[in-house]
Amino acid sequence: MEAFDPYCPQSVADVAEKLKRDVPPAPFHRHANSNPKETQQKKSTQCQYCFKSKGPGVILYRCSACEIDLYCSKECQRAAWKTHKTKCAINQSYAEKLPKSRFALKALRAFTGKHRPTLSEAGIRALGVTTDPSRAERDVLLVLVRPRLDSPRVETTFCVTAVSIVPLSGFPQAEEMRGQLQRASEENRRGGSTGALLVMLMDPINETINVMAVGFKTASRRFSQPLATTWEEWLTKRLNEGVVV
Repeated sequence: MEAFDPYCPQSVADVAEKLKRDVPPAPFHRHANSNPKETQQKKSTQCQYCFKSKGPGVILYRCSACEIDLYCSKECQRAAWKTHKTKCAINQSYAEKLPKSRFALKALRAFTGKHRPTLSEAGIRALGVTTDPSRAERDVLLVLVRPRLDSPRVETTFCVTAVSIVPLSGFPQAEEMRGQLQRASEENRRGGSTGALLVMLMDPINETINVMAVGFKTASRRFSQPLATTWEEWLTKRLNEGVVV
């Protein structure tokens, strides 16, 4: 595969073709299969240092510089600075390079956050890291999306047009992504996980990308249970219908 440039999706012919699909209208109401309490979504929203989940008595605050990583206290933020410093600078640099896409990036991050449990499970299943953890060092789950301008809800602000597994080495910023993966793996190992993998959401129309690190454990049996369909169909259906768990 040729080098995959996230700012030039036309470099991959089949991706360009899939991006021509019409975007279906966004659902107006909450999906019937969504959990109104968003239990898993809140559980997966954690302090980036102590891994406390968002919930009663736990308020998470964003880093004021990069506006991405979350912390439950100033103490955790200070303790995490050694590892967060590099990531923080990269995030700020990216925002400065594409100032016109700032609103689109914020929307993409919000969409990613709503679907984090689904994206996490899809990444683990797609890469098969519970049986071969080394896949996380070689491959990335790529989710291509298009904005839905008519969406009244965060979970349906984008429509998935294609999903695929892409070699990490195919990205121009591969070294930067490897650094992000290494830092995420170290953080997750400290929290008791085996390591981390990367899931990238890309909106070629607004030239925005959001890379999400997902912690995983090889001992987890949950993801060894087969789905009723392929992980690609399962992921696409959940995101496009706005199912939040």
